[in-house]
Amino acid sequence: MHVVIIGGSLAGLMHGIAIKRLGHDVTIFEQHQSSTREGQAAGIVTMEHSQNFLDRHDLLKDQPYAVNCSSVQILDKNLKVKIEFQRPMMMSSWNVLYYRLRANFDGLASSYCTQTPAEPSHVGRALYDQGKRVNNIHSDDQKVQVEVENLANRSMSTVSADQVIVADGSASQTRHLLQPQLQHSYAGYVAWRGTVIESSVSRETRSIFQNKTTLHTTPGGYIALYTIPGENGSLEPGRRLLNYVWYTNMAADSSDFQQAMTDTAGRQHHHTLPIGKMRSQVWEKQRKLAHQILPPPFAELVDKTTQPFISAISDIDVGQAVFFGGKVLFVGDALVPFRPHVACSTNQAALNALLVEQLLAGDVSLASWERQVLDYAHATRLRSVTWGCWYQVGYLSFLTSKVMHLATLCGQSLRNGYIYMTE
Repeated sequence: MHVVIIGGSLAGLMHGIAIKRLGHDVTIFEQHQSSTREGQAAGIVTMEHSQNFLDRHDLLKDQPYAVNCSSVQILDKNLKVKIEFQRPMMMSSWNVLYYRLRANFDGLASSYCTQTPAEPSHVGRALYDQGKRVNNIHSDDQKVQVEVENLANRSMSTVSADQVIVADGSASQTRHLLQPQLQHSYAGYVAWRGTVIESSVSRETRSIFQNKTTLHTTPGGYIALYTIPGENGSLEPGRRLLNYVWYTNMAADSSDFQQAMTDTAGRQHHHTLPIGKMRSQVWEKQRKLAHQILPPPFAELVDKTTQPFISAISDIDVGQAVFFGGKVLFVGDALVPFRPHVACSTNQAALNALLVEQLLAGDVSLASWERQVLDYAHATRLRSVTWGCWYQVGYLSFLTSKVMHLATLCGQSLRNGYIYMTE
C-alpha cells in the first residue's frame, strides 16, 4: 500500500514511522525546502503517548532526548514558593524530536543524531519529499489523487495514494480545503516565547529554576519556564536551555497587537511571528515590561533572549477526522490545535499515530479509531480553553469552560467506559 502524508513535522513523521514499520510505502510531502529545521515552539513536554510511541518505535534508545523535571512550583513576586507539588515530566524540544524522528523515518544524519539506526528488513520505503505543497486532493473509486506543487519551479503533478494522512499543522491548508467552515478565532492574548542558554544566566537564577517547572502569575497573564536540551540535544548542565512562555492579554484591535504581529519587513502575521522576524522596538518594549512586573530571575531571562517570537492564541472547533470512506484521515494539529497551556499537541500526534497503526494493522475499526481520536481532541481542547480562562480571563469564564469540559468527560465515560485525558 502507498500512503501519502501531508506535512513533515512531528505528527507527519510519527505517522510515517509507524506506517512504514507495518511494511507500507510512505511519501511525506513537506513545504519546507530544507532538511535543516529550527522549531518554533522550542520546548515540548513528552507526555505518556509520546513516550509510548518512542518506546515502541524509536531505534535510538541509547540516546537520551529529554531533561527530567521533578516538580512544579508557583512563585510569588518575592520568589517565595506559593505552591509546589511533585510532577515528574520529561522536557524535550522540537529540534531534538524532529531530527530523532527523521533518523528513524528516512535515515537523516544530523548533529542531533550522527548515527542512524539500522532498519528491520520488512519495512516499507520512506520518502521525505520537501519543497512540495499539496494544493488539492480528491477521491476516485479506488485511490486518492493528490495534486502536488513543486515550490522550486512551480510545476504540478498528481500522485495516486491508497491512504492519505493529513498532518499539516494548526494552520492546515488541507483543513481549509475540505472544511472551510472551520476558522480560527483569536482568544484575546498572545504567547511570547524564548530560550536562554543556562550558562549565560546568573547562578542564583539557575538555582531557582533547576530541574523544576516554574510559574509566576501577573496581572492579565503568567509566565511558565522549564529546562530543555541545548544545542545538538545536549543534556549537560550549563549547555541546556531555559525555555519560557509568557502569556499577556492583548486586544485584537489594539495597536499593541498590530505592532507585535508585524515583522521586520512590514508583513503582518495572523498566527505566529517567526524567530528572527520580531522588530527591535517591539521586543524592547516587552523587555521593559518584564523588568516592571516580573521577578528578577524571569526578567533576566527575557532580557537575555536574543531570538524571541510570538504566537497569537486562537481556538478552532474540532472538525471531521475521516473523509472519503476512511481513505483520508486528519491527525494532530491539522485535526484540531490546542491552546499551549496543556502542552498536548505532540501527545495528540503520538496517540493518533499509535491508533493509525492499529487501524492499518486491522486491530481496530475505522469507527473505533474515529471515536477515540475525536474524544481525545474534544476533551483536551476544552481543557486547554479552561486553563486559558483561569489565567487570562477570570473566574466566571473559567467556571463556564470547566463545566463544559467536565460534561464532555462524563458523556465520554458513559458512552465508552473510558476517558482520554491528560492532566
